[in-house]
Amino acid sequence: MKQLLRAPVHQAIALLTCTVLCLWTGVAVSQDQHGAQSRDALDRMRNRDLQPDRVMDVIGLRQGVIVGEAGASYGYFTFKMSARVGAGGTVYANDIDPEALRTIEQRSASLKVGNVKTVLGEVADPRFPRNDLDMIVVFDCLFEFSSQASWMQNARKYLKPGGRLVIVDPDRSKMAFEHALSRRQVHDFAKQAGYDVVPVDDAFLKTHMIVVLQPTAARVGRLSQSDTSHLSPELTSD
Repeated sequence: MKQLLRAPVHQAIALLTCTVLCLWTGVAVSQDQHGAQSRDALDRMRNRDLQPDRVMDVIGLRQGVIVGEAGASYGYFTFKMSARVGAGGTVYANDIDPEALRTIEQRSASLKVGNVKTVLGEVADPRFPRNDLDMIVVFDCLFEFSSQASWMQNARKYLKPGGRLVIVDPDRSKMAFEHALSRRQVHDFAKQAGYDVVPVDDAFLKTHMIVVLQPTAARVGRLSQSDTSHLSPELTSD
């Protein structure tokens, strides 16, 4: 959905809500039963089962953090992170769907949120506008990416030294979802992309895993100008 060619975001939300309701409740629900309340219903289930506040505690998201979010969709986790990082922090909400980003921009304006900035990315590259992010978060969508290892490798250049990539994704060992990845798969992608795994405790999640990654020191080098041509000039100067 978020890193593949997809339907407009409002259609995708309805389809995803349908899928999640079937997976989490075991009840077949037709798409036409969902309208304006689809997003609210999905959000309530996510609040209950994904415990976003506790997830943010585990990954170390705090006041003042500069975070990039990949595959932000309609902004479920975006605005939770925005509240957590506060006025001193920033959330760069990335998606490849311009309509999804417009949804976030409209909600930001409606709620008078000033620390969320939208970023139109590419399938293989989030195109964040700076290379000093404290953290990049992929919340509930890595399984949808078309080339996880390549994307993760491209994301490295946006992290500051010591920055981390955080994956929160359905765990195949915890839920019967055919598209879910295993923890081993995510670790293998990370190894291919040049990351080490930072252990965290995600046992409180019934359906998802949390994988925290840090670029392997031996593979962190100076980026070429072609890698950073879209970044803010002050962030790429010597």
